[in-house]
Amino acid sequence: MQLRRWQQACHDTAIAHFYSGYRQFGCLATPGAGKTVFAAVTIKRLLDLDMIDYVICVAPSLTVKAGLQRTFEQALSLPMDGQFNAVGVCMTYQSLASLHPALLNRLRSYRLAIVVDEIHHCGGQDKTEATAWADPLLALTSQNEQAYTLSLSGTPWRSDRLPVTTLRYNALFSPQMHYCYGLKEAIADGVCRAPIISVIDNEHWTVTHERDGDTRHDSLASLISHDGLRYEMVLENPLFVNHMLSLSVYELTKRRRRYADAGGLVIASSIAHAKYIQTELQSMTNEPVCIITSEELNSQEKLRRYRKSNQKWLVTVGMVTEGTDIPRLQVCCHLSRICTELHFRQVLGRVLRCRGKHDANTAVLFIPAQPDLVTYANRLQCEVPDAVVIERPKLASTSTILVSQTSTLPLLPADHTHDRFSDDNNFDDSASLSNTPLIQAHSLTSTNTVPSSVVSVSAYGKYKEEVLRYI
Repeated sequence: MQLRRWQQACHDTAIAHFYSGYRQFGCLATPGAGKTVFAAVTIKRLLDLDMIDYVICVAPSLTVKAGLQRTFEQALSLPMDGQFNAVGVCMTYQSLASLHPALLNRLRSYRLAIVVDEIHHCGGQDKTEATAWADPLLALTSQNEQAYTLSLSGTPWRSDRLPVTTLRYNALFSPQMHYCYGLKEAIADGVCRAPIISVIDNEHWTVTHERDGDTRHDSLASLISHDGLRYEMVLENPLFVNHMLSLSVYELTKRRRRYADAGGLVIASSIAHAKYIQTELQSMTNEPVCIITSEELNSQEKLRRYRKSNQKWLVTVGMVTEGTDIPRLQVCCHLSRICTELHFRQVLGRVLRCRGKHDANTAVLFIPAQPDLVTYANRLQCEVPDAVVIERPKLASTSTILVSQTSTLPLLPADHTHDRFSDDNNFDDSASLSNTPLIQAHSLTSTNTVPSSVVSVSAYGKYKEEVLRYI
C-alpha cells in the first residue's frame, strides 16, 4: 500500500516512538487526509516486528467502522472481523462498551494494538470522569504495559471541555499530538481540496410578533439574537432553505460539466428536515435524491451504493458527517442546527478528499451566516492565510418574502426525531439565480414556536453571499 509523504513520515515517527518503549501515539491529521491508511500500515509494521498479537480498531459509527475494516484488511491481508483466524476486530465504541468486564480483562493478557479513530468521542483520563465510551477504553489501556495505543483525530477537542481520553496535555491544556498534519499542508501537497466557504445572509429580516409588533434586522446574526427566536426557526424557513439549496444545485451543476460524477451533500437538522430537503431537491433537479438516516435498516448498503454511483445528491443528518470516505463529494450545504467547531470541521472534511492530480482542487461549503459558523470559517483563514479573497456578490431579487410559523400550506408529518449518532436535468445554470423559484408549496413543522403567540419572519431585498477562498 503506497503512502503519501505525510503518511510515511508519520509512520516512521510512530514506529520509532513505539520501538523506544512508549505506548501511546497521537496523530492529528486534517479530516480527509487519510489517517486510516497511515494507521493500517503502521499496525502492519508492528505485526511484522512481532511487537503485537492482536489488533482492536474502534470507531464512532458503523459507517466509519466499515471503512476501517476494509482498509485494515487490505493492508494486512488478514481478516479483521474478530472471527476464527482473524488478526483482530473492528467495532464501534458502543460495542466496546457492551463487552463483558471478564472479556476486557482477558484481552489485557495479549499484546494489543488499539487503534482509536476519532478519539475525541471519548472524554476523561480516569475512571472518575470517564464518559461511557471512554470507560472500556481505559479498562484496556490503563496501567497496561502490553498495549500500544494509536489515537487518531482531525479535531482533538471536546465541547464539554473534558480532556480527550489517551491524549496528553500541556500546561495550557492543549493536546500534545506526536504528529500533526494540518489543512494548509494537505492543500499544498494536493491531498485535500482547497475549501471555498460561502456564507449566506440577507439584508432585510422582519419578525412580526403578535404581542410586541415588528422588529427589523439587517443580518441573520441580528435576527437570531432576537428574544424568543432560535436558529432552528431559520433552518425551518422554506424560503431560506430553498435559497441555500438553489445555490448548492447551481454550484454542483457547474462542476459536473467537468467532473461527471461530482456529488453534493446536504446536512439536515432532523429526519423530518432531511425528508423535506429531499423533496425540494427532487423538485429542483427532476432526479432522485438519496437520503440516509438512522431510521433505515439498510442505511449502510444505501451509502455504499451512493459512493459507487453517479447520483448527484445525498441528504443526511449525522451519518455522513464524520470519517466517511466519499471522495466524489465536492459541494456541501450546511443546514444542521449543530454549530460547534468540531462538527463544522468534520462536515467540511466530507468534501475535501482529493482523488489525485486530475481531480477538482477546490470544494464548496455553503453555510448560513450564523455567528458561530462564521467564526469557524474565519478561523480557517488563520490556518490557511495564503491568497484569501473575500467577495460579496449581491443577487438581484427584490421580492418580499413572508413566512409564518403557523402557515396553512401543506405540512410534512410531525416528526421531531433527531438522527442518532449512531447530467441531464432541467436546471439552467446560465440563468440568473435571482429568477430561480425559491419556494414550492411546502412548509415545515416548527419545533420552536414562541408560546402563546404567533411569530412571522419575513425577508426581503437582496441576498448577499460572502465567499472565503482558501487557495
